[in-house]
Amino acid sequence: MGLKRKLGFASILAIVTGNIIGSGLFFTPGELAAVAEAEWQVYFFWSLCGFIVLCGALTFAELSILLPRPGVMYHSLNEAYGPFAGFFQGWIQTIITGPGSIAGSAIFFGELVNQVIGIENNLMRLMWGVLAILFFVVINLKGISESGKTQIIITTAKLTGIFALIIGAIFFASPIEWQATNEAAQSDIDLWSTLNFIGLGVGIVLFTYDGWADASHLAGEVKNPKKNLPLGIGIGVLMVTLIYLLINYAFLSVLSLDFMRENPTIIATTVAEAAFGDIGVSIFQILIGISIFGALGGLVMTIPRLFYATMSDFNEDASKTFMKPFFNALSTISPKTSVPSGAIIYSAGMAILFLLFFGTFSKIVTFLMVPLQFINIWIVSSIFILRPRLSQTGDFKTPLYPLIPSIFIISMSILIISALVYNTEQSIYGVILSLSAIPVYMILRKVKDK
Repeated sequence: MGLKRKLGFASILAIVTGNIIGSGLFFTPGELAAVAEAEWQVYFFWSLCGFIVLCGALTFAELSILLPRPGVMYHSLNEAYGPFAGFFQGWIQTIITGPGSIAGSAIFFGELVNQVIGIENNLMRLMWGVLAILFFVVINLKGISESGKTQIIITTAKLTGIFALIIGAIFFASPIEWQATNEAAQSDIDLWSTLNFIGLGVGIVLFTYDGWADASHLAGEVKNPKKNLPLGIGIGVLMVTLIYLLINYAFLSVLSLDFMRENPTIIATTVAEAAFGDIGVSIFQILIGISIFGALGGLVMTIPRLFYATMSDFNEDASKTFMKPFFNALSTISPKTSVPSGAIIYSAGMAILFLLFFGTFSKIVTFLMVPLQFINIWIVSSIFILRPRLSQTGDFKTPLYPLIPSIFIISMSILIISALVYNTEQSIYGVILSLSAIPVYMILRKVKDK
């Protein structure tokens, strides 16, 4: 039994925007203010990163048309570079980036619930995160239609709250005067300092765009994929970029860059209070809760499809090894709801283990950066091989090809080099764990060659 095509344009649009917009929308502006020296630089970084992500997203959209199957990431690498490439990315997603992304969102949600009810208890924070993961597991096991409808509802509520905050800040809030206590350090203008400045800014903001590729995992469950996938992914990324620019404009219309630099964690709360009074703080907490909840739901929905795509292709070989139960479980499709139930349950279980073991978001993220972006670069590069081989007349084509995918590849390569240079120890951990795919693949290959 295969997966069924039940998702339309609205579901894809909701998944793209819902997966990207999470807690970073409210916390990243403060981190960026520590790097930027002028307001125009804030808009520059958000626009630049939106453009880089759009380059990758448009390429992913074309790949989803060329290979409209669940787990496009896996199939594009498998078709372009061979079975090891497909398995390598699938293994990284299965044991590192997939569960880590879910756990990271769950930690943020648990922290927010603690703030709302007014307690500071780490065990309770983890418990709320676990309960949120289990809630979306139940929703997703009911079927893809229910999951898609849930994401539409949550994303609509999220965007409504965000636009209310933007309108309130621009039209109802008065600017807050602030005298900086520390002058921003001025660096000498040379090539190295400029590149370092851009690298820092891009690294800070780009993480807030993470999740843009997740909708491609659902390519095998989208109605009319040649139309709905490119429209949903492209418009979704453009919408998110516009929202990010508007929210930063709203913040800067009330607060100075100096205030944001010196008070990075209370920017959104201060703006909400200035716009709506004391009730603004409560509104902000509800808003950020919906944002994180929606992003978590999108991850629990999309990531298991990639696990399923990878493990089903290797299930026959794995059945002759000690890894048979693992591959079998992740290849299971529910006969009643036609969803990859085994992969959904596994991804939730692994995410909960990550949540309880690491306990903090920062410790999880250190493992994700280099493996995740390396895989994205590799996948985008597959378009150069697959387009000449698979493209048909009338299919969606990435605009300005080959410039658009090349911009993404070069930009993300620079970011990876920066991570390896400035965050060497944590990045190496992620690389070493990723390389565990090699012995596993060799075992599977040995069995197949017999």
